[in-house]
Amino acid sequence: MKARARIVARAEQDGTTSLTTLAGETPLLLRRAAHPDGLDTARIHLMGGTAGPIGGDDLAYRVEIGEGAKVQVRSMAATLALPGPGGAQSTLAFDVRVGSGARLDWAPEPLIAARGANHAVLASLDLAEDAELTWREDVVLGRDDEGPGSVRSRTRITRAGRVVFDHEFAVGPRYPGSLGPAGTAGYRRVTLTVEFTKGEHRPTIKLAFSGADLPDLSHTFT
Repeated sequence: MKARARIVARAEQDGTTSLTTLAGETPLLLRRAAHPDGLDTARIHLMGGTAGPIGGDDLAYRVEIGEGAKVQVRSMAATLALPGPGGAQSTLAFDVRVGSGARLDWAPEPLIAARGANHAVLASLDLAEDAELTWREDVVLGRDDEGPGSVRSRTRITRAGRVVFDHEFAVGPRYPGSLGPAGTAGYRRVTLTVEFTKGEHRPTIKLAFSGADLPDLSHTFT
C-alpha cells in the first residue's frame, strides 16, 4: 500500500491557527480536534483507517507549519507495525517544515512493532531560526506475550539551514546486539524526545527506556 498525508497550517491575524490543508489517505487519516488550552493552537488527531503499516507499505507525511502558526499533533491509539510477505520492509517518512515564530508539538501514541515486523521511520525536519519544536518517537518492541519486531529510525533536523540533530537507531531481531546489554538491555519501550525552544541554540534531548522488570531509565542531554 502507498499512502500520503498533508498538513498545512497558517497563523491568522487574530492569533489563531487555521489548518488550510488536512488531507490523508488510509491509513494516514487526519482529524481536527479541539485544543484544551485555548484557540491559538490547532490540534490534530492521527487516525488509523486500517491495519498497519504492513511490510511493503510506503507511507509519508508532508507537514508545513507557516510563520507564527501553532500546531499540536496527537493520535487516538497506538500504531501497530505488522510483518509482510517475505519479510518486506514498511516505511513511514516525514517531510516537515516549521516557519519563523511557529511551533509544532508532535507526540503521538507509540509505534508497536509486532513480532516479525520490519519497519523503517525516516524523518526530515527543517526549522526556521526561531521556530519551536517538540518531536517524540516512541517505540514498543512486541505486543504483550510475544517477541519483538524490528524498527530502524533516522531523524535529521536542520535549523536555519544548519544540521543540528542527526540520530539513527535500529532495534529488534534483525539488528544483532541491539537487544543485548549494549542495546535496549531487556527494555521493551524506547522513547526519544527532541525539543527546541525559542532562544536556545541546541536542543534538549530525552532518551527513556521502560517496559521491563527493571526500573525505568531516563537520560536528558542538552
